[in-house]
Amino acid sequence: MKFDDILKIVGEFGPYQIRVYSLVCILVFTTSWESLITVFIGANVDHWCAVPEWDSNDCSAYGLTASECELSKKNGSIPSNYTSDGELEYAQCEKYNVSGVGFWPGMDPSNYTDGSTGTIPCDAGWEYDDSQYKSTIVSDFELVCGNENLNQISQTIYYGGFLAGSIIFGVMSDVIGRWWTLQICTIVRLVTGVLIAFAPELWVYSLLRFFQGMAGVATYIILFILGTEYVGPSKRNIAGILFCVPYSLGYMLLALIAFYLPYWRTLELVVTAPVIPFFLLMMFMPESARWLMSVGQYEKAEKIIIKIAEVNKATAPDPIFTEEFKKKETINREQNKATILDLFRTRTVCLRTLNLIFSWMVHSMVYSGLSLNTSNLGVNDYVAFTISGAVEIPAYLLTIFTVEYFGRKPSLVTLVLLGGVACLTTAAIPEGVWLTTVAMIGKFGIAGSFGVLYLYTAELYPTSIRTVAVGTCSMFSRVANMLAPLILTLDKFWAPMPLVIYGSVAVLAGILALFLPETRGLTLPETRAEGENFGKKMAADDIANTDKKENGILSVSKGVELEGVNNTQEKGDTADYVNPSYVI
Repeated sequence: MKFDDILKIVGEFGPYQIRVYSLVCILVFTTSWESLITVFIGANVDHWCAVPEWDSNDCSAYGLTASECELSKKNGSIPSNYTSDGELEYAQCEKYNVSGVGFWPGMDPSNYTDGSTGTIPCDAGWEYDDSQYKSTIVSDFELVCGNENLNQISQTIYYGGFLAGSIIFGVMSDVIGRWWTLQICTIVRLVTGVLIAFAPELWVYSLLRFFQGMAGVATYIILFILGTEYVGPSKRNIAGILFCVPYSLGYMLLALIAFYLPYWRTLELVVTAPVIPFFLLMMFMPESARWLMSVGQYEKAEKIIIKIAEVNKATAPDPIFTEEFKKKETINREQNKATILDLFRTRTVCLRTLNLIFSWMVHSMVYSGLSLNTSNLGVNDYVAFTISGAVEIPAYLLTIFTVEYFGRKPSLVTLVLLGGVACLTTAAIPEGVWLTTVAMIGKFGIAGSFGVLYLYTAELYPTSIRTVAVGTCSMFSRVANMLAPLILTLDKFWAPMPLVIYGSVAVLAGILALFLPETRGLTLPETRAEGENFGKKMAADDIANTDKKENGILSVSKGVELEGVNNTQEKGDTADYVNPSYVI
């Protein structure tokens, strides 16, 4: 008996599932902190050249306060100009050559320099504006004046950990199980989080962030799997989308924490601290019953199923697993091993795969880029960050209804085009409230369409290669994650350029999605021949000639729109559960 069939008997979303689902929602609440903390600890801060020659000068004799003295020194040593908005702007990477020049209040730089040859690059470090952030990695590691790109490169290295973690912890979860892999990830997150707070150099910080990213992405996906796999098929779509809500709530809370902790090392320690009680909470987390079945540990799987039935006050099947079922599953595992090559064997499936890979990469890149760019929108960093997290919640809730009432393809196309057009529109809007508003509309669209994309991808492939398909798309999206911070560095050439790039690829992804077949209301494909014909309008006789079944029996492919044939599936049916080890 399949696990989904068992859940229909013992309860699809009873007290047991509510308990497990609530637990994973608590655990996932802080997972956004590790990837998004860089918005605050790596924030760009105003800076100007340090002038140690004048540090010892005392302004008390001139009747100036300490702040007035610092401003007077700054005016006398740093070149400045008025912007088009009438604001005084100081040079960040050069200063007047004041060597041998004594300081006095109100001094005029024209007295000791001609203004053209009297400036030199910062040769003694920098001073940083600490009115908002008392310390950041930018100020501690001096990521300014030629080194500013190292900040985004460091974030790219972090996302490189996503790719490595997808592979390493994915294999590990297949070998030792989901529960133990999650425990190891929790240990890695705790150790790296503490060590990052004491990192003496940027390269040490970046290396630790790489390992933190490895464990962070695996933690999120395994929690998603454990939280949704115990939910019955009729409720799984809703459970999967609602799982993103606690992530977004944690996203919003990070802004409040960062507001009260302007020192980046302290902030890193505080956001790492919640990992400690996770070890205790994990004691109440069951192992993946599906994984136990996949490795032949049926006795342990039966114990979990019986526990589900007891808590849900239902009766478990007897027997749960027959000997015939066990033998059949063992043979199926050996004979139906799929590889990534299966996604490119025929023209139809190959084009579909390339389309979806591109869409996954675009969604991952744009989502990450918009999340990391909130401090460059011209409004308060904390407010923009909070709104960025808040807009995701209605986006996720909206998709729960649109995918069922309008379809997967219309939902995906509409939302991703909304996100893309909004990003493109920002090119014509100056920094400020309106720019933030339009950018958040873009975030709303991308967040919502990303939620649809996962479901849509799983439904477009037959059972035999569904895991490989979703996993391959997911892994390519990790590469795109690495590109997002690098694209943000292009703002030095043209401020709107990053958002224009994000918008352009999002619009292209939306247009390409129009060529995908709709899956709502169709019975999902099981064989590769059914997957090949999925969504096509063909005559039953033609399909029968292309679809070979076991024992020499021919039948009509699932998911194909037939003339005069009712193809609707029972409402709530979803794709077979995707093996998490490959999806991470």
